[in-house]
Amino acid sequence: MTQDRTTELGKRLFYASYVLMLVRTLLISSTAGVLLGTDTIFFRYVFRILAWMPIVFKLFTQDRFSRTALLRYLLFGGVAVLSFLFNRHTVLADLVLLILGVHGVPFKGAVGAFLYTAGSVCVLLFLLSILGLIENYVTYSAGKARYAFGNVYATDFAATVFYLQLAHAYLKGKKYNLLNFLFWICVSFFILIFCVARLDFILIFCTAWAMLLFAYVPKFFSSRPVRGFLWLSIPILCVLSIVLHILYTPQSGFLTWLNGLISGRLYYGNIAIKDYGFTLFGQNIEMQGWGFNPDAWDRELGYYFVDCGWLSLALQYGIVTVCFVCAAFTVLSRRAAKEGGVLPLVLFFLALTSVIDHHLFEFWFDPFLLLLNAVLCGKKRQSAAVRPALAATV
Repeated sequence: MTQDRTTELGKRLFYASYVLMLVRTLLISSTAGVLLGTDTIFFRYVFRILAWMPIVFKLFTQDRFSRTALLRYLLFGGVAVLSFLFNRHTVLADLVLLILGVHGVPFKGAVGAFLYTAGSVCVLLFLLSILGLIENYVTYSAGKARYAFGNVYATDFAATVFYLQLAHAYLKGKKYNLLNFLFWICVSFFILIFCVARLDFILIFCTAWAMLLFAYVPKFFSSRPVRGFLWLSIPILCVLSIVLHILYTPQSGFLTWLNGLISGRLYYGNIAIKDYGFTLFGQNIEMQGWGFNPDAWDRELGYYFVDCGWLSLALQYGIVTVCFVCAAFTVLSRRAAKEGGVLPLVLFFLALTSVIDHHLFEFWFDPFLLLLNAVLCGKKRQSAAVRPALAATV
């Protein structure tokens, strides 16, 4: 019986594609895009196709598939094509290739590739913006300057840092130490002071404390109530965040208070729901935020942005996609909890941040989307995909 696997060359080919795709999208979503001309044919098409080629070669020459995995991959690809016909999001092609391309690749290795690549680009953009070689985009909140450090918006920079923290936490696991903790605590206050990103500050700060507790008091996370809370929180946070946006009305004192607490997210999400509604396979929604944009501001559209990852996923990619992602993360978290690894804690914070930021389905922020491959490969492949990564972090 054919087993799901790839060759050593296949693993290197995946890493090559992943790094190139990360670099391309991270540069496009930065102020360096103006200097590099990321709107040119080279960046839009040539660079993109070149980045795809190693993965395509891997899939056709280096991979071996079980019948179950192959059928699920074909179904997944077919649904993705159908979704694209409705929503026209070309990023689906990148995401589908990565999810299929990580076949046979250790997840720990993929997260490591993300951490070093995205981290290096983030540091480079930070330094270039400080030196004035690219724009350090500045906005103001209550008179306080918010610096984007080479990114298109201060909260996008803060979110990048938080996702890097999640990747680092996953790789460290129970080897997380006091020095790691102090580093991320300092980073959280840097984000608060220079980006004025309160929510990301809280997330980074709390994740640092949670990881310290995970490393030094492991019995707390091995208890059944905590394990149950971690995996149950994923569907609860997904459903609750969407329902709150649906129910929002300025006549509700509680929802008005909550809307103010999270910087108006319920209000704008509710408007998008009324304007577009929910569909099975998504739709194209033109959004415009306060971030850096070399093009002219569309006065007619104004500020129009959905800042909740779960809601954005449901509106733009459809009910089918958000249900699949939520169910996949829930199943993987529940199974991984039995292994005693750090993945359930990481997925909890991923689900939590997706209540207040829109990066859940953006592979250049979220490396944990690659875990969807474990679900597509079936039960046996799930165990093989998740357990080594967990064992490596324990």
